[in-house]
Amino acid sequence: MLTACGGQATIPVQRLSMSLSNSSSGFGLALLSRLLAEKDASNVFISPLSATIALSMAASAAQGPTKAALVKLLGIDPTANADEQARQTIERLAQSDPDAQLELAQAVWAQAGLTLNPAYVKRLKDDYQAELGNLDFRSPDAAAVVNRWVDAKTHHKIPTLVDGFDPTTVGYLVNATYFHALWATEFKPLADKIQFRQFSGAIATPPMMHRDDDVIELVTPDYVADLLPYKGGRFSAVLILPRAVLSPADLATFLTPSVWSQTMQAFHRAAGDTLNAKCKSWSGDQMGVSCDGTLQMPKFKLDYQKDLTDTLIAMGMPAGAELPDFCAGCFISTVVQKTYLEVDEKGTTAAAATGVAVATALRLPTVVDRPFAFALIDNATDAPLFLGAIGNLS
Repeated sequence: MLTACGGQATIPVQRLSMSLSNSSSGFGLALLSRLLAEKDASNVFISPLSATIALSMAASAAQGPTKAALVKLLGIDPTANADEQARQTIERLAQSDPDAQLELAQAVWAQAGLTLNPAYVKRLKDDYQAELGNLDFRSPDAAAVVNRWVDAKTHHKIPTLVDGFDPTTVGYLVNATYFHALWATEFKPLADKIQFRQFSGAIATPPMMHRDDDVIELVTPDYVADLLPYKGGRFSAVLILPRAVLSPADLATFLTPSVWSQTMQAFHRAAGDTLNAKCKSWSGDQMGVSCDGTLQMPKFKLDYQKDLTDTLIAMGMPAGAELPDFCAGCFISTVVQKTYLEVDEKGTTAAAATGVAVATALRLPTVVDRPFAFALIDNATDAPLFLGAIGNLS
């Protein structure tokens, strides 16, 4: 596990361009858009980082066109070494500041008795810092083993990732991500009731908080966006508020890569390459950034969970993506993610866990390891010549 928390010297933030990091916004926006466009969509909160690391571990076990398709799905430069990109990203994100806690953890379980490709094992250990273990996925306790690990790595924010395993499961790959940081400038409670119009059109009055100064705010004809730094300068929150009341499907259409790019370019123009420079207001072309905006927003908690398998297949993940370095006949069967988010006056806590189940198309041997019935039959009549139940063997 890589931890970035109190007690270490602040590491200066430098602007970087890395294939995996650069791709995460495009992959995340595409995934978010598809989830919002689904029938009966409501709140959606995903971790592109967690999904990218988990799927990169899976892609590392793939070969040929399947590997190329997974790399393309994640938006990673096909000429780059995806494992190396993952290693650099994991190491870089561990270099946080004393005011922010960011923890990334990876684990891979393989069916007891299954031997993974040694080169793949080395990549998991060296590039992904993954913990490796064996697990009997047919045991009723198998899910509890994974869930205890996820619960611990997410500081008890995600106590359950899986309810059980399909009988064909022979492997499970997991990333757990935990984030906690304090606002650079704290909010204050807002006593006034604010009417919040929900997706359904109903009105709610959630608890609110406010900041009356030093909010970096982008104003455009279609939306307002706020940049909210956390202490230490390593991380920020970005809030984008459309001027119209939008449905989930409308938001799927609205939140495009161009809107994201426009927003981030505007903030960089005002606050520098790493968003830590003294803010400089600017305006032009029907948009501009103010350095002294004010903000009233809800404080809230939410949990989100989603089986991403069908959505990722629609985005280009091969159905039954083969993972020969995991085992002969192995393939991705499901990808699930759970997330947690809490935003209040002092800061933000977020957690995510992404699990990739690996199944096998090969027949698994039936292990006779419990009492069984045994018969000798007459084939012509199916009548048992001998019939018994056996449960005690020496």
